[in-house]
Amino acid sequence: MNAPAREPAVGTALPGTAPALFVSEELPFPPVPAALAGALQAQGRAWFATRPVGSSPYDFHYFLNEVETQPDVADYAVVGFDGHGTNSWAVHFYLVQKGIALFIKLPWGGAYLEPEPARAQITEMFDWAAALLSQLKRAESAGKIPPGMRLHVAASRFDHAGWRWVAAGQNAAETPWNPAGGMRAAVLQELEGVIAGRALVDGANPQGQRA
Repeated sequence: MNAPAREPAVGTALPGTAPALFVSEELPFPPVPAALAGALQAQGRAWFATRPVGSSPYDFHYFLNEVETQPDVADYAVVGFDGHGTNSWAVHFYLVQKGIALFIKLPWGGAYLEPEPARAQITEMFDWAAALLSQLKRAESAGKIPPGMRLHVAASRFDHAGWRWVAAGQNAAETPWNPAGGMRAAVLQELEGVIAGRALVDGANPQGQRA
C-alpha cells in the first residue's frame, strides 16, 4: 500500500515542479497544453495552478460553478493532489480554455486505496484526455466549433460526472448534462461527428442534446 504523498512526514520536501511531483508518485503527467504548463506554480502543499484560485482542488464543485457563472474566466490549469482525512484523497487535472472546460478528479493516495488499479485508471483517463484535446484541436482548426461554444466535461469518482456543450450566452446552470455512462467513447465519437460536419454546424442542438 502506498503512503499518501499529500501528507508527508514533517521535514519531508516535496518535488519543486508539477511534473516532478507526478514522477514521484509514478503517475503520468496530465496533458496540460504547453502554453499553460510553463505557468504552473505551487499553490498548496501538493498542487499547482497557473493562477491564484479561490479553493483547493478537492472542492470539485467550486471549479464547476466558476466556469458556469464566469464563462469568460481566463484560461487556466490546475494539477496535483489534494484531500483530507485518511481516504478522501485524489489526483486532479482541471483545464479551462477556449472550447473546453475539463475537470478530472480520481482517487489517489488514500490509506485504503490499492495503488496499481488506481494508477492504471489514472493513466487511462489521462490518455483519454489527451485524445479529447487532440480531437478538439482538429475540430477547431477545421472551423467546426462555433464561436463561444465550449465542451464541458466532468469526470469525478467522488462528485458529479457527465458532459455537455454550452453555447455563448447560454445559461450553463440550466443546460442539461449527458450521462456519465460510456462518456469517454461518447465524447470522442461526438468530436468525430463534429469534424465530419455532422454536428455543431451553426451551434444549435449539439449532438447528444437534441430536442
